[in-house]
Amino acid sequence: MSARAASPSTAGMRRRLLHNLAWVGSSQAVIAVLGLVSLALTARALGPAGLGVLAVVEAYSRSIARLLHPEPWQVVIKHGAEALEAGDHERFERLVWLSLVTDLALGLVAAVAGVALAGLAAHWMGAVGGGAALLALGATAALLAARPTATGVLRLYDRFDLLARIDMGIALLRVALVAVVWAAGGELFAFVLVFVAWTVADGLLPILFTLPQMRQRGHRLRPASPRRIAAENPGLLRLFVNSNANVTLRQLRQRFDIVLLAGVLPAAALGHYQLARRIGEAALRLGRPLGQVTFPEFARLVARGDRARLRRLLVWSSLGLSAALLVILVPVAMQMDRLLPLAFGPGFAGASACVNIMAAAMALYMAGLTSGPALMVLGRDQAMTVLTGATTAFFFAALIPAARIWGAEGAAAMQLVGNALWLVACLALALSASRPQPIQGQAAT
Repeated sequence: MSARAASPSTAGMRRRLLHNLAWVGSSQAVIAVLGLVSLALTARALGPAGLGVLAVVEAYSRSIARLLHPEPWQVVIKHGAEALEAGDHERFERLVWLSLVTDLALGLVAAVAGVALAGLAAHWMGAVGGGAALLALGATAALLAARPTATGVLRLYDRFDLLARIDMGIALLRVALVAVVWAAGGELFAFVLVFVAWTVADGLLPILFTLPQMRQRGHRLRPASPRRIAAENPGLLRLFVNSNANVTLRQLRQRFDIVLLAGVLPAAALGHYQLARRIGEAALRLGRPLGQVTFPEFARLVARGDRARLRRLLVWSSLGLSAALLVILVPVAMQMDRLLPLAFGPGFAGASACVNIMAAAMALYMAGLTSGPALMVLGRDQAMTVLTGATTAFFFAALIPAARIWGAEGAAAMQLVGNALWLVACLALALSASRPQPIQGQAAT
């Protein structure tokens, strides 16, 4: 194929990327700011110790949900892109139906398990965990969690704009609820209720907007046996298991770490660590859109057999994100000693070292955000799972010893080291896997 013939496809991909990146990037920036406002109000209301206890409740709920509710959105994007490219709309409809049923069933399992295990978790955490009742209440947030299916469908439809509006609306709801509780002088229990309310909204609202989008395109939920759906989507189960194993291993480092540290660190130190994590997550929102908008493009390029263009997209997206991170994060880190007490209260004046270490750790993770989606669509999900598993095992092996010696700063440093190891290995694997060559039996001409 000539370069002239290929140019319309390239131009179309660039337009989609820029349009989607503009929507997702701007919305994530707004959500990051709103999240920091919520964090500041919560921190001022509860102080370091109260924020530490709330962090444990949230981390317990999210850890249980992550372990027991694998998310099928990667499967929807990869196999859904193949079905839509082939014009097989019924196959797409069956795939979405199975994904939604999976989401609802596993959300129920996660909520029930979280409530049932709250007493055991409270025993490990002691007073820091806030008691079994608070842990059980927080666990109910996982009940209605159909967001993964909605995310996959809306991204395939290139409705990143709609998804961005939904996310901003949920972030505004969270700020509003936190502001009401803060103004009313609410205590820890009220903030746990806020966590449950906005988490349920986050799990339910996206699918309520997705179903009308499907109807507008002539699509509907088409029930079918899971065996049939698996047969017409080869590799579905493997991708579902490996992609979720990889994401679970990654996210447990950002969620289950708090649960483990609750048995080691005092509540105030946990509050400092949680502040560092939440600020790092806000920064992560600025880079995450690139991974979100490139995943469907990677899937389309693999479906067309265009590995050379995939490699170029991978390289330039990683380099561009790394340059942006240096420009943004370095000046902020230099002013952290003054910013933290001003924004979150004097109780967090000593958290600057922990925050800066965590910010560096998140920057390293963001630099490799596009390599993960590329490896998934290239069929290297098993290798990525092994890689992520190895770095996660290192992190958890070193976490508690480091926290006992250096406190919250030691725990943040293990995030930094683990992310550095992951980044180097992940980029090397992605660049190797994306070398231009025939894929899926494409014949050389």
